[in-house]
Amino acid sequence: MRILLLCDRFPDSYRDGLLLRVLHLVRQLRAQHAIDLLCFHSGVPEGETVALFNRVRTVAPPDVRPGAGWLAPLLDWNPRQLYPHSSALAHVLEHELMPADYDVIWDAGASLFPHLSPRWRSVPLVADLVDDMVLTFGREVRLAESWLQRARIWKYRILHWGFERYCMRRAAMCVVVSEEDAAMFRRVSPQVPVVVVANGVDVDYFAPLPVMMQPNRLVFEGSMAFPPNQDAAQFLTGEILPLIWRLRPDVCLTLVGRDPPPALRALQNERIQVTGAVPDVRPFVAEAALFVCPLRSGAGIKNKLLQAWAMGKAVVATPLSVGGLAAREGDNIVLREGAPALAEAVLELLDAPERCQALGVAARNTVLEQYTWSRQAVAFARILEQAARAGRE
Repeated sequence: MRILLLCDRFPDSYRDGLLLRVLHLVRQLRAQHAIDLLCFHSGVPEGETVALFNRVRTVAPPDVRPGAGWLAPLLDWNPRQLYPHSSALAHVLEHELMPADYDVIWDAGASLFPHLSPRWRSVPLVADLVDDMVLTFGREVRLAESWLQRARIWKYRILHWGFERYCMRRAAMCVVVSEEDAAMFRRVSPQVPVVVVANGVDVDYFAPLPVMMQPNRLVFEGSMAFPPNQDAAQFLTGEILPLIWRLRPDVCLTLVGRDPPPALRALQNERIQVTGAVPDVRPFVAEAALFVCPLRSGAGIKNKLLQAWAMGKAVVATPLSVGGLAAREGDNIVLREGAPALAEAVLELLDAPERCQALGVAARNTVLEQYTWSRQAVAFARILEQAARAGRE
């Protein structure tokens, strides 16, 4: 196939969830398919990423208008303006690229396809939405701390609802990473077929490491710039850990992830380590006795859990944390809801290293059987081929 990949940023980082997905899928697909990239990028595209593509075209990101402050929930209710328009990107699509050169368009993130003019109608579009944002904002509104924050969240939930309902009609197929996301998308946009292609994990890179495990250390890892991770870290340190410390005051926690806000940095003490950005998360995960993931908002598949599973770590998590994963309670994970139940599960596992080992072995086996990138790429290629074939008929 001849594939045109649209992406709202240059895929040069494995720390970004969307770009991680793009890079791994492209690495798997490029051997059999020709993939051109068109994306936003401020600098000159360089590095090993360029070699993954047949051709790379970039345009500068569009200017983003300054926020409207407290008036924001009252302004700009057009879902077609949810993502900023780029005249430069539209020009490339209209005058520099030819629809006849492609069998299918893959929009990673499903945010750039509104730039496609009617001349591209003959080329089927696969919109890789990844996470359903209507579902995401629906969960976040429950955690809003003020009426203004709640109003903002409701506004963006409604905007994404309109975008999925009306703008996504351009897509021949929508792709998401979990059945929960797919179920919400079907409710919002029943006219567009939706399929699930989960994320994968690099099982050679994320593998058990021969490091000394600290039997009293917990770890939670993820970008701390991501609001659901911030909330989970606050929940873990403010409500779960105090219950654990009542019986095990020696227990320590490492919060690993880039860009922690000041409120999280302020948690640093003799029992809580806040690392910020690290060159490699694996040593921090490997040395911990347990990976704890108490997410209360968000959607999609959690790469942090796939990575911990691949490293053979025992995981204690909330049910929401494992959306879309093949989680089997008591076999490859321990699932609990609420601070008391999570604290109790952590304490039980800290006293049962053999059970932790069994959970970790089952978790890695789950990844090897279901979540390798080669397996996900086969499924994704099948979807692109199906769309391309339908476009020729």
